[in-house]
Amino acid sequence: MSRRKSHSESTATEFVERVSESLNVLGAVGQRVVAAVSGGSDSTALLVAMNSLRRKAKLDLAAVHANHALRGEESEADECFVRDLCERLKVPLVCRRLAVPLQATKRDEGIEVTARNLRQQFFGEAARELGAAFVAAAHTADDQAETVLHRIVRGTGLAGLVGIPASRELVPGVTIIHPLLHLRRTDVLEYLAAAGQDFREDRSNRDLTFTRNRVRHELLPYLAKNFNPQVSEALTRLAGIAAEAQASMARQIDQLARRAVIKQDARRVTLRVAVLRRTPAFQVCELLRQLWTQQGWSLQEIGQAELERIAKLANGEGKAWDLPGGVQARRAKDRLLLVRVE
Repeated sequence: MSRRKSHSESTATEFVERVSESLNVLGAVGQRVVAAVSGGSDSTALLVAMNSLRRKAKLDLAAVHANHALRGEESEADECFVRDLCERLKVPLVCRRLAVPLQATKRDEGIEVTARNLRQQFFGEAARELGAAFVAAAHTADDQAETVLHRIVRGTGLAGLVGIPASRELVPGVTIIHPLLHLRRTDVLEYLAAAGQDFREDRSNRDLTFTRNRVRHELLPYLAKNFNPQVSEALTRLAGIAAEAQASMARQIDQLARRAVIKQDARRVTLRVAVLRRTPAFQVCELLRQLWTQQGWSLQEIGQAELERIAKLANGEGKAWDLPGGVQARRAKDRLLLVRVE
């Protein structure tokens, strides 16, 4: 007679099955996958769940850990925790110390943004070295809701409402995937408790000098309490709808770019004013957002208001704007110029 599963066993099994379904949808089954592991609850749960799927999903699993050394002994303890966990699970691990430049500490959220960019560059390099096609990151549905709300507050367009995509190219040949994006943070904690797996706490996640943390700990709880208890679910649904709309929009923007962009090099983009004037403003803004990304210019300090201001130059409203990140937008007769000023 078969033994009836306990509640803890059922919880763990359900979590792993949902991760398995995500990996299948994302095309990672039977592939070499590198899990990005910080030691926090989300990434620890992802690694442990993927490890339990190694045989079933035919995963060739490895892990990466970035140590920014921003929290002294705590950062070192995080790395030791990840090393011990990977050794116990027999998962190959690549660690790297990634110092954040001093100048990044002088801007609001400069540390957070710069550290993330450094990590993602490292993840892509490590995946290539390991011959992996995928990097798995542990963002959850709660991270999705926080990202969308943060961008709404800051000012965003349709692309920003997509939030964290389920997958995207990290570097050529390597795709970053988010197998936990449909799971809540409570699901993660319940799984870890059921599996008897501990994890590390990052005290910087409660530092309210970061806008992202204020969204998580103050704004979202306030909205849930006073307006809509299901606000996180509403925001994640909005991200899904925006993703579908953005896919359609992207095809239109590619066509617009072919008609509007005259020349594009490392420092400058030249566009046809006549084409922009015949195009709805929101599409011009999406084109500008795409160009910013292609140029490698930071969008962190550029909101929807700035993009709309640039779009208005095509209609003769103003002559030039100096924008955050050292970019100048100016009208020159029948041309709109975007120039990175050294």
